[in-house]
Amino acid sequence: MAQFDVHLIAGHGYVVDCQSDLLNDLRSRVVAPLRDPDEPTVWQSRLNPEVTIDGTRYRVAAQFLRSVDRRQLGRPVASLAAHEWDIKAALDMLISGY
Repeated sequence: MAQFDVHLIAGHGYVVDCQSDLLNDLRSRVVAPLRDPDEPTVWQSRLNPEVTIDGTRYRVAAQFLRSVDRRQLGRPVASLAAHEWDIKAALDMLISGY
């Protein structure tokens, strides 16, 4: 598992792994769902950075973070490592408000 890897969870869609790689020994991972950019709950650009996977646009829904058992994640289908600072800024906005 790697931070910023994208996984498909059956019945729940894509999620991005937001957890530090230093915590790989844990049996859980903290993930944020990827949502359709036209969905009204993901309109804030700093909290919900836009990303593209295989030509399809998504927004990282940082406000819907959750913990999942790492066995639910399976193999990664993409990486959002190129968006590291945008995703970290979204998490900072969620936790710190700025």
